[in-house]
Amino acid sequence: MVIFWKSFLFLIVLAISPVAHAKDTTLIKAPDAAVLLTIDMQEKDCSISEQIRLTLEDLKELPVDEINTTTIWTEGTQTFRGVRLSTLLTMLDREAVDLELIAINGYRVTIPAADITPEGPLLAYQRNGKAMSARQNGPLWMVYDYDSNPAFRTETIYSRSIWQLDRITISR
Repeated sequence: MVIFWKSFLFLIVLAISPVAHAKDTTLIKAPDAAVLLTIDMQEKDCSISEQIRLTLEDLKELPVDEINTTTIWTEGTQTFRGVRLSTLLTMLDREAVDLELIAINGYRVTIPAADITPEGPLLAYQRNGKAMSARQNGPLWMVYDYDSNPAFRTETIYSRSIWQLDRITISR
């Protein structure tokens, strides 16, 4: 009986969820998958109008990019694989003013949407070909190609390089 109610509630939530009606069907979730990233769409009155929950599999279905760079937190050149934040915003088809990124431990950083460019931050889910655990700064780490541009080697950019990322609030 419990399984029936859980299944029934899931179908109701899926039917009324904004995710179920998203333009891009890759954002529709599988019921058993573990959510890796929650994206809240925040209105001007600070209310959350929509919530999108993405799994690792969902992120892997989006266009993949890779960065080979050194970081101030690791030794040697690292290869990061993931989705550009600009690509994710484009796929969501949402206007944004600011993005607040929130880590598992409560660390928060805000990035103005105007600073998110195709060469900018990568939402990395792999480092050196392997998924990252929380102990390895995962499961998601916002990284930049620090070696490609001196503008990516500033305290501001380093502070935006949030690891253990699990939530993004997009302010409109």
